[in-house]
Amino acid sequence: MKFQQTGPENAYRLLAPRPTIIVTTKSKNGNVNAAPFSFTMPVSINPPLLAFASVPTHHTFKNIEETKEFVVNIPNEDILDKLWITGEKFPEDINEIEKAGLTQIKSSKVSPPKIGECVAHMECKMYWIKDSGDHKLVVGEVVDADASTNAIKEGLLDVENIKPILHLGGVNFVVGDHLRQV
Repeated sequence: MKFQQTGPENAYRLLAPRPTIIVTTKSKNGNVNAAPFSFTMPVSINPPLLAFASVPTHHTFKNIEETKEFVVNIPNEDILDKLWITGEKFPEDINEIEKAGLTQIKSSKVSPPKIGECVAHMECKMYWIKDSGDHKLVVGEVVDADASTNAIKEGLLDVENIKPILHLGGVNFVVGDHLRQV
C-alpha cells in the first residue's frame, strides 16, 4: 500500500464523511438562527451529551452563550439545498429557517424551534463550552428527542429510508452511496 502526505491541517478531512446537522438557536432578543455543522459527535450516554464545534463569531455560538439552549435537527437528502442556505451569512435579525423555506415547529423543553422538515430533533441545554483551537467545543445535554416514525427501524436510524446527509468537505456531500454537490 502506498501513502501520500495530507498534512496535519487537513487531518480532519480523513474523518469524513461526517453526519450533518442543523443547529437552531434563539438570541436573548428572540431572533431565530439556524446553521449547519458537521464537526459533531455524541460524547456520553448517561447523561445524554452531544458536542459540536463552532466558530466563536457565529450567531449560533453567541446565542448559545447567551441563552444556554439549542436544538440539533437531523436533515435528510430532501432538504440538502435548503440546508446549504442556512449556512449563508445573514444579518442577526434574519431567520435562516424562513429564508431557506423551512418550517419552524415549537420545541417541547427549550426556546429555540425545531425544523419541521428534519427527520429527528434533539433539544439541548448547554452543558459546557471549551476552547478548541480556532473553534469552541459546545457540549449540550439532550433534554428531549424525537424522530419521525419512518426514521427509526429496530431502534436505529433507518438510513436506507431517510438518506441522511454526510459532509465530505466543502460543497461535497454523501447521500446513500452517491456523491452530491450543492
